[in-house]
Amino acid sequence: MATYLFAWNPVYWDWPELPDEIRRLKRRGHVDIGWASGRTRSIEPGSRAFMVRLGVAPKGIIGSGFTLTTPTPGRHWIDSKVRAGVPALHLKLRLETLSTVPIVTFDDLARPPFSRFRWGVRSSGTRVPSTLADALEDLWEKQVATVQAKIEIAPRRAKVKGGR
Repeated sequence: MATYLFAWNPVYWDWPELPDEIRRLKRRGHVDIGWASGRTRSIEPGSRAFMVRLGVAPKGIIGSGFTLTTPTPGRHWIDSKVRAGVPALHLKLRLETLSTVPIVTFDDLARPPFSRFRWGVRSSGTRVPSTLADALEDLWEKQVATVQAKIEIAPRRAKVKGGR
């Protein structure tokens, strides 16, 4: 199965629905979103998808899932390109993990074997070489498990009457 990166850059779009989509994912176990695929037309349904946060710190991979559809032409998300009549390619993603902050950071990706790939992609729909995709899956599973364990074992702070 092919693996692709889908880019989110808060410099260009602040993704106002992100907190709501994370809440929906927690309720349902996944969230389906529409996303641009750059110039890549050959993405097949069922391909592995990783969402990467770019532009401003913290940078890194914030989500994962699968593609639900092939890319289809639609309205571009950049106004100047809309005015010029340039379409964009869009597809549906099913994300099963999504976070506001990176689960795998750019620091993690700066180490071998990941350091030989340019993770700061220029557009969505960039294919990850299969040898790196396998290593990324291993790192991703480990990091997700670590994050989930921290959340599950974090102690709740009880309010004490008259306490500080």
